[in-house]
Amino acid sequence: MENLGRHSVPGEATAAAVSLPDINTETYPFEIVQHLLDEAAYCNLYSAPRSAQSHSIVDPGAGENVVGFKISETLHRFSVALSPPSQAEGLRASNTVGESIASFEHRWMLIPHDFAALPGKTPPPVCLDLSRSQRFVMLDGRCIFGDGSDGFEGFGTGVTYPATVNGQTLLLAAAVGNVMDGFGRFKGHEGTYVYCGTLSPRGFTGSFLLRVMDQAGTLRTESSLRSLRPIAKPEPGISYFVFRGQKRDHSQKTEYVKDQAGEITGLLVSQQLRALDVDCGPDYRGEIRASAQMGPVIGSMTARIAFNLLHPGAPGTRSSPIPFKSYNTYTFFDRDGKEIGAIEADGGEGRTFNLALKGAPGQQALRFGGFGPIVKGTGYFSGIQGLMTDNSVVGIAPHALATFYVLRINDPDGRFRVR
Repeated sequence: MENLGRHSVPGEATAAAVSLPDINTETYPFEIVQHLLDEAAYCNLYSAPRSAQSHSIVDPGAGENVVGFKISETLHRFSVALSPPSQAEGLRASNTVGESIASFEHRWMLIPHDFAALPGKTPPPVCLDLSRSQRFVMLDGRCIFGDGSDGFEGFGTGVTYPATVNGQTLLLAAAVGNVMDGFGRFKGHEGTYVYCGTLSPRGFTGSFLLRVMDQAGTLRTESSLRSLRPIAKPEPGISYFVFRGQKRDHSQKTEYVKDQAGEITGLLVSQQLRALDVDCGPDYRGEIRASAQMGPVIGSMTARIAFNLLHPGAPGTRSSPIPFKSYNTYTFFDRDGKEIGAIEADGGEGRTFNLALKGAPGQQALRFGGFGPIVKGTGYFSGIQGLMTDNSVVGIAPHALATFYVLRINDPDGRFRVR
């Protein structure tokens, strides 16, 4: 993943020097592209560390200082069910962690801010600094589902966020990774995964969301899965929201954002928010499958995305993704359409990959993975703190969307949790 340290929008072409393509025009009908984007398997899982295998990595040449972490995680089924927003109750969710269905092993190594990360490329030693955010690379990743016959090798990067949460000094972390090579039922699939949670010598604890494009239907199912077997929730004082973003229909347009000189700096995207019930677990035959069921509209969203389609600055391949960043405002309303409050998140780290939609030759599409802190809340969400991850796929001309957001919220009083 080359050029992962660059946060600015690449490209200096002006609107006057180039004819802008219509991002909303239809290469294929909007409804067809939306359907193809939705042919994906979602694995919304909860990561818990295997403490015996996880540990800090120290460099004797750096004075025995920590330079990374050996991450060994157990991935559990994770049910996050949003209650309908209301003026009386606001927005709440139940969070239920279930049995283990997968494991992931990798090394998370701290890197210089401008380090061009690539698979197999060892970074120079960088000492852990709890006074500031730092970038890290996720090396030698191998994720295994079920009995070990299905899984993938992955690679990605992330950022640490030192924070005081519920009176504790913690090291938060968020990351985005790419499915590099799949095996078993993951073979030949493209996918993106995102993390948000806490990092310590014990390992990583928190949210892991994987989206795998699955037009052949080898991973997803419309049938019922076996019932989740709940276990004790390992993160007191934290609540998770998950929800879906998509355009209302083809009439909801995306606009270019330009600076005072007329240069394109990004996109202004509007979409509706919907509840989404996703599960990943064994079916009646014991095979790991993913299911998804759309829920009601619960709000709307606007995003200012720093991403220049004309001059992206990278080819968008798995080894050289396109950087992007976004600023997202999620507004939630009750059944009568009355606003209950809004949440703003600064998605300052993002990676973009080209995506081929089978059955639609010539249709441009992209995978996005990003993350960042929650920076503001209004109304019911006043004072909210936490992290956001974004795992999205989009079409270009037409600009159809299938986005998936996870919010990890500091919630010591249980204000956002269904009791």
